Amino acid sequence: MRVFKVILMWFLLLFGLFYLIYPRITHHPLTPIFHYGNLKDYPFLLIPFVYTASYLSRAWGVFIFAFLLGGVISSFFPKEKMRNALSGKKKTSYILAALFAPFLTVCSCAMIPVFGGILMAGAGIGPAVSFLLMAPASNILALVFTAQIISGKLALARFIGAFFGAVITGYILDKTPWGKKEAEKYGKLVAQRVEEGEERNFQEKSIDALQDALDLARKALPYLLLGVALVSYVEAYLPREVVARYLTGLKGVVLGAVIGVPMYTPTLVEVFLVKALINLGMSPGASLAFLIGAPMASIPSMLGVSRIISPKCVITYAILAILMGIISGLIYTMVFRTF
Repeated sequence: MRVFKVILMWFLLLFGLFYLIYPRITHHPLTPIFHYGNLKDYPFLLIPFVYTASYLSRAWGVFIFAFLLGGVISSFFPKEKMRNALSGKKKTSYILAALFAPFLTVCSCAMIPVFGGILMAGAGIGPAVSFLLMAPASNILALVFTAQIISGKLALARFIGAFFGAVITGYILDKTPWGKKEAEKYGKLVAQRVEEGEERNFQEKSIDALQDALDLARKALPYLLLGVALVSYVEAYLPREVVARYLTGLKGVVLGAVIGVPMYTPTLVEVFLVKALINLGMSPGASLAFLIGAPMASIPSMLGVSRIISPKCVITYAILAILMGIISGLIYTMVFRTF
């Protein structure tokens, strides 16, 4: 039974990785994706089920990889090295976390188990949050798509705004009383695991990684899917033409960051959505605020993360992330005079 669990853990991790890489090489999904057309054409009570089914048809393999990766990080990464590299006490830890995050091309929801894994591996709450926010807001594929579909200038601004936003948000959260309390809680957990980890072999670590992945899934996945279901009604009934009409000027920048929170989209889809809104009249500054604020503080992501850290921490980083999106959009508007 123990050998079976080890084989299952590594098979599922490699399968999840293959699921992630295959479409990048072939430009076709590994499994069929359910497309729903116009959500308003479905019965009112059926909308969240249709939307969630479409979401899972795109993301189920990514979730397998992300949750198991979180388990592997939690179980295998040397705790002392993780604490030294991503300690909240060192300013360089925030920069390191924000620079490493873009290499994970996953959405904000798939980042939740990875976030939980690095916390349990010994990262400080601040750098872990910087990591959590930076990956969906400014991963490599998102930047490439932004440059190709919208503009290279906006893609560069997206990276710079997301980087400083993630670093500043993580740093401020780490200094709050509730952030310190969360760091202390995970610090005790890591200290206990350091003692246990000295006696574990590869088989035991693999089984622990599988268990950690299942624990993260049990904690976060139900709330995450609840958030996706709630967002389905926003997707169905929020008129994009009306949104675009108000997303100009300075007020548009503020609305761009705030409205991105309920308008959750899977990674890369937000680029196409913003392009459509730009065609309808959305300003570049509001577009930038949306591209930074929406991936950092989506409703499904916040609900999932609230099962790993306290809701007060989640609300704090969400408010700060939206503010960072607004500030980035305002700076872009002022510098390039794109009102």
